[in-house]
Amino acid sequence: MEKDNFSKFQKGTVVISIDDGNADDFRIYENVLLKYNLGATFNVVSGWINGGNSLTKEQLRTIYNNPLMEIAAHGYSHKNDDEDIKKGIAMLYDWLDIKEKAIGFASPGSVMKNDFIEENEAHLKDLGLLYVRTSRNLNPSKRHLEIQNLLKSEGASDYIIENIPQLIFSFDGLAVNSAVVLHHTNLEDLYKLVDIAIKEKACIVFMFHRTKKQGELDYDSLWSYDYDKFEKFVEYLHNKRANGEIDVLTNKQAFLSDF
Repeated sequence: MEKDNFSKFQKGTVVISIDDGNADDFRIYENVLLKYNLGATFNVVSGWINGGNSLTKEQLRTIYNNPLMEIAAHGYSHKNDDEDIKKGIAMLYDWLDIKEKAIGFASPGSVMKNDFIEENEAHLKDLGLLYVRTSRNLNPSKRHLEIQNLLKSEGASDYIIENIPQLIFSFDGLAVNSAVVLHHTNLEDLYKLVDIAIKEKACIVFMFHRTKKQGELDYDSLWSYDYDKFEKFVEYLHNKRANGEIDVLTNKQAFLSDF
């Protein structure tokens, strides 16, 4: 539950949250994230691992063993029911030899909304979840509305206006909202959301899926983001961090650590 007059974050904070455990995730891990020394959260569908279009167990272990990165659950077969969640988590614990008692979870399809997560918090914790990353916050706070109104008067894009409620000023509960990045999402809009997070001392979580280069299979898919644009975005974050303007963290670091 957000508090309008309280900020946990001492500066702008950005989380790169990547869904599904696609094969091209390892390419951006090796060639982009390591290049710029930035961390990310990889939300893995356990039942897809070792499939033709997914990460291998070896690649998953490599990412997990890098302290900059976080591996979080995303179901066994991309579902939100208890059995699927528990089965998916159990496989990750077995493969990665996880010692912690709880793990992050990204809601497949972002079916879980803030009210549901709040009402079922005890049960979700019993399933072993540290937090639930979902998509849109449907109940923007007074501060969100103030920022939206100002940006509307300045002619901000629809994407910016729609995703301002994803700015997180504090964290009290399990629900973590995110801005969904789709194939057509404008890179300049991502920069703008980062800049607003800096100004407001808030956190913004960006939800990515596949990253593809032009000419590759599924490049034009709604859920595929251009590889070169992704690298430019990561470079932008790297430069902002180098200037001391932002923290770039995993979901676990951002929402379960004290600053």
